[in-house]
Amino acid sequence: MLDYISDTSYPRALRPENPLMVASTSADQTRPEGNHSLSTPVRFLILSDTHGAKLPENLPPCDVLLHCGDLTEDGTPESISLALQHLGKVKANLKLVISGNHEISLDKSYWLSQGGEEADTERALGMVSPKASSEASENGITFLWEGTYTFTLACGATFRIYASPYTPVYGASAFQYPSKEDRFNSAGTPSWAQNVGTETSTIPNNVDIVMTHGPARYTFDEIDGHSAGCEHLRRAIARVQPRLHCFGHIHSPRRGFYEAHVLRHEGQTVLEGDPIGSISKVWMGENSCRKKGFRSLTPGAAQEFRENKQQTLCVNAAMEGDEPGVLEHPPWLVELDLPVQTL
Repeated sequence: MLDYISDTSYPRALRPENPLMVASTSADQTRPEGNHSLSTPVRFLILSDTHGAKLPENLPPCDVLLHCGDLTEDGTPESISLALQHLGKVKANLKLVISGNHEISLDKSYWLSQGGEEADTERALGMVSPKASSEASENGITFLWEGTYTFTLACGATFRIYASPYTPVYGASAFQYPSKEDRFNSAGTPSWAQNVGTETSTIPNNVDIVMTHGPARYTFDEIDGHSAGCEHLRRAIARVQPRLHCFGHIHSPRRGFYEAHVLRHEGQTVLEGDPIGSISKVWMGENSCRKKGFRSLTPGAAQEFRENKQQTLCVNAAMEGDEPGVLEHPPWLVELDLPVQTL
């Protein structure tokens, strides 16, 4: 029988019902014990900013689905329920989902501050709870709150993921923080900012994946010619050096091509205000991605990324574009070689 470990101090702690995986919300910053000399490829289907729209029927098969938030447009319990049903139709061994700033009924303090009924936010939170009877569980979905989790798949592949729905303040919306607050690091906060990191909000070292709703600064974060990403998240990504950072929040326009950023960490230092080390840009034709039904690295870029472990792949998985309610962009399909945990 597989064990499950949870940090009881974490609100609404995750407890997946799927017996084929082990999950942990422990704050321990080391990887799970075991022999990790073996590895296996794992396919991640990454979505974000679907805003209540019906998902495409031709989604590619995957091992793990990641949704980076903004499942809904208005964030009501009814909209959340519909979005969970849409995701329930996607075939994946594991589905991990976070909130975005549009999921207002899941941010209780914000919902109540806007005059929302407490019964509605409690109903919404119940929908995404880890209980077997919740709507999320019935659709095979594991909803993640801010923190770090470890999952072991049925194939033995193990990965560690940090998740956070929070983005810098931009208008009135849910899950936001002032841009001067550094919630992602325990040290190295610049003098103009305040460190507010907690055990769950700080991104630990040795995570394979960082899944946030919003981007780090300088990576797919441009709005009207300005960089809207989080500076503190930028420094955290450079410090942690995960294999994958996936997010959404910023809706990119149609340009005839798609783009991914590969961060090279070799020998870099993290300086305030500087871009994240060396950034390589990978372009893919929009038409070919639409024909396939997903965005992915070109074969050459994928091979280089697979061989160079000192790189972070950054993808903006927002599917809605400029037109509200229309999923203009296909999801991302990313393959990661993950360690196989053996006793």
